[in-house]
Amino acid sequence: MARASSVMTQGVVTVTPEHPLEHARSLLTNNRFSALPVVDRSYRLVGIVSTLDVLRADVEGRSGVRVGAVMTPEPLCMSPDSPLSILAHRLRRYGERRVMPIVERGVLVGVVTRGDLLREPESRSFVDRLLGLEAIDPDVPPPDQPRVGTTAGEVMTPLADLVVAYPDTPVGHAAVWLSTNRLSALPVLDEDDHLLGIVSEADLMPDTLSGRRGPVARQVGEAMTTRVTRARPRAPLVKVARKMIKDRLRVIPVLDHDERVVGMLSRGDLLRAEAPPPEAASSGAEGSSGAPQRE
Repeated sequence: MARASSVMTQGVVTVTPEHPLEHARSLLTNNRFSALPVVDRSYRLVGIVSTLDVLRADVEGRSGVRVGAVMTPEPLCMSPDSPLSILAHRLRRYGERRVMPIVERGVLVGVVTRGDLLREPESRSFVDRLLGLEAIDPDVPPPDQPRVGTTAGEVMTPLADLVVAYPDTPVGHAAVWLSTNRLSALPVLDEDDHLLGIVSEADLMPDTLSGRRGPVARQVGEAMTTRVTRARPRAPLVKVARKMIKDRLRVIPVLDHDERVVGMLSRGDLLRAEAPPPEAASSGAEGSSGAPQRE
């Protein structure tokens, strides 16, 4: 039986409760992490801090606090000997959970992410091997850079930089793109860039405890989620951030008035966003008041 130790990452990036939240933000956004384990000086797990925690602190005007003030204490964790079937079930069933700390005798020894369960161990990913698909070489988007603005259109990742899927994309290929690029979801488009849905890690993960041995579908169009929250380019960032926090969304596609996708907003995009200089903000830019910004 496969165990957590067979797929976990051991060289874990961590923070302590005493670290400034800005330090956690930098680690999360620069590495495209969704969460960081929080440890004490003895490397014992004491909490976990996520992009959602940092975003909520921004909206509440508490971005200057320390990690311990916003982290989730005593998070769910598992041991290195935990069966992968149970681990996968918990990562898939708990929508907010993408990272599972692996703890032995109270000490953090690794983490397992949803992406680890889709990643290529050798030349093919778990899902590729499951479906018998050949390995592919995905296009890796350019490094994310902070964008200045107060609206969705100004700070989103534009369509040209997105990794996208189409209804006939094999689910194994989508799984590779997700794990390689540390993404939680891909937009699914038609040939004219209209949004058809989103395919996420959870859509593709096996979960034998729920009777799901792997993706039932072989193409993305059969696995994607079709009911998707959207935003317009002129939507104020603060409104988008509050929607993400309320509904625990990881990404929101941005559509123009012809219903074509022009970009995607992730929690990382919001956390990297920089407010414009005071002279620009005072010139009448829409949505400039109350937008999330770094202190």
